[in-house]
Amino acid sequence: MNLDYRVLAERWMRRVDEVGLLAAVDEIAAPSILVQTGMGPQDIMALRARFSEMAVAFPDSTVTLEDVMVDGPKVALVLDWQGTHLGPLRGFPPTGRAVKFDVVIMLQMNGFLVQRAGFYAEPFVAPVQLGIIPPFSETSHRGLA
Repeated sequence: MNLDYRVLAERWMRRVDEVGLLAAVDEIAAPSILVQTGMGPQDIMALRARFSEMAVAFPDSTVTLEDVMVDGPKVALVLDWQGTHLGPLRGFPPTGRAVKFDVVIMLQMNGFLVQRAGFYAEPFVAPVQLGIIPPFSETSHRGLA
């Protein structure tokens, strides 16, 4: 099967805009998908739960496809993610602050379905933007030359 995964990725992003992230994930993820995130390996149910949590915490979020890189059935998506923290997130109350960061998603495809996915983002960007942790410029650099 010779698929144009660049075109397919652009279609996915249109589907996210049309039907929402959860519905779009159900269309493209294999039922046995293995997802690797900063919180460890997850299955499809854990991925849905995480996306649901983010939808509550950031109801106005937008995801923009910035770049697609394809090497056979391996696809890398570079996304611009933005939203306003308007609901609870991981025990933190809403801050009303805007958040913007890049996410890189590495996909292993099997035909039209994603078999494996890895989500990568700078872990401190969102907590700093939300005011949960201080910016590095405001922290002590004791012990560093």
